[in-house]
Amino acid sequence: MRIKNILFTSLLVSGISFSGYGQSVGNGLIFSQETNGGSARFRGLGNANTALGGDISSITGNPAGLGFFGQSDISVTFNYNNAANKGTYFGNSVTRNKGRFGLDQAGVVFHFPKNEGYYGWQNFNVGISYENTNRFSNNVRYEGINPDNSIVGAYTDDIADFGDQALANSLYDIKLIERFADADMGYFPMTNQRGNKDQISDILTTGNSFRTSLAFGGNYNNVFYIGGNIGFSSFIHENSAQFSEYGWTKDAAAVTANNPNSNFVDPDHEDNRFLGKNYEMLDDYYQRSEGTGIDFKIGAMYKPTVDWNIGATITSPTWYTIDQYTESYIGVDYYDSEDAGEAFDFGETEFTDDFSYRLVTPWKFGLGVSKFFGRGLISADAEYVNHANIKIRDIGRVNSSEDELWDEDFKAAYKGAVNLRIGGEYLITNTISGRAGINYFGNPYKNADNTQYSGSLGLGTKLTNTLYLDLAVVHLVNDYKVSPYLINEEFWGSASPVADIKHQRTNVVLTLGAKF
Repeated sequence: MRIKNILFTSLLVSGISFSGYGQSVGNGLIFSQETNGGSARFRGLGNANTALGGDISSITGNPAGLGFFGQSDISVTFNYNNAANKGTYFGNSVTRNKGRFGLDQAGVVFHFPKNEGYYGWQNFNVGISYENTNRFSNNVRYEGINPDNSIVGAYTDDIADFGDQALANSLYDIKLIERFADADMGYFPMTNQRGNKDQISDILTTGNSFRTSLAFGGNYNNVFYIGGNIGFSSFIHENSAQFSEYGWTKDAAAVTANNPNSNFVDPDHEDNRFLGKNYEMLDDYYQRSEGTGIDFKIGAMYKPTVDWNIGATITSPTWYTIDQYTESYIGVDYYDSEDAGEAFDFGETEFTDDFSYRLVTPWKFGLGVSKFFGRGLISADAEYVNHANIKIRDIGRVNSSEDELWDEDFKAAYKGAVNLRIGGEYLITNTISGRAGINYFGNPYKNADNTQYSGSLGLGTKLTNTLYLDLAVVHLVNDYKVSPYLINEEFWGSASPVADIKHQRTNVVLTLGAKF
């Protein structure tokens, strides 16, 4: 079953009916994307740096840019990040904000001149940097009244799709599902599909990804520049997702229509007391992932004339080893009336899973061009990433047919995307520069709408002959749709619920550097 224009399920239906692999398909994209990092100068330029050099960000951007350094340089970059989300669900809107300070980047470039003349190799420079490549800190909440279906319908669909009898037994024990009279049809929810239900989804994400890089870059004849780097990455990602539902269980007539022999409609059976009752249900999901990886990048720049730069980069996959821990919980309380009070019964089921695997991110290919003017420049980049080539491999297993199946899942979910960046810089005075940039991020999802772009403004100043200070403000907007759960729409005769999310992220970036 595929639902057009839905980005993802936030809870993965508690993860109870999914293996560690299934839980990792969505994470594969999250861990392979980099949305943060860079000095304030390049952030102010929209990170359009493939054809620009002479900045600490060249260590991880285009390492050929290290060849532009005429002296050694050291800098540190600080960041304030604020994530604001507006979730709209069945006409109701909720806003959440989460802010955090942090260290974005620290690096040093050592300059080694090779030739005092104009011809031949002019220098070989070496750079080392630490960079925060992604901040996962976020909080998305939406809530509303759903008159069409219940999350329990998604549970029964998953039981049918995956044949998970353990899940079926657990949910039956807490009185959330019942068998159809025709056993081949599986199970149906004991919660009312139709009728108003209060639903609340609250997703809290924390963590960061980091990269430590060692790079070199050389300058030949002040015309051709070449460089490369090796990066050592690590990340910690925690996702805590809670989904609450408040409604009423089915009455005798509704149960009889699906199973006239059910214990629920037998007046002498204890299950009969669960008919027509008010319930409060919680689906609680937690996942922690930790990974380390290695990658490399090669880059080149060419100056056909003194006022033009052309650049290109090839970035290898990051080969990650990831440890993932998951726990999930479903609990329900039953009440005699809507006024709640003391629950007359309750039930719960839990699931935990430890899973270690290898993740291989896609190759990336970048092209850029820069044009220089008397008092400024314009730079533009294009980057291609085929997200369908993300791969997961179980540690200890080689060439398994199951690996091929998961490769197909990535190909079905994701596609290639082109990311575009453009930025400009203008020398306002001899010591102050103004900057601006725009980013457009291509949609990586094959069957979902996802619009993401950012704009940036920046200022730079020379404090002394050796000290400099750069400031940038970057505002990112990401609009997408999300479903807390997916149901078999044809079978149940209703559409999966959808929330509209407007995510806005504002970064204030400050770089302090010194040349020596």
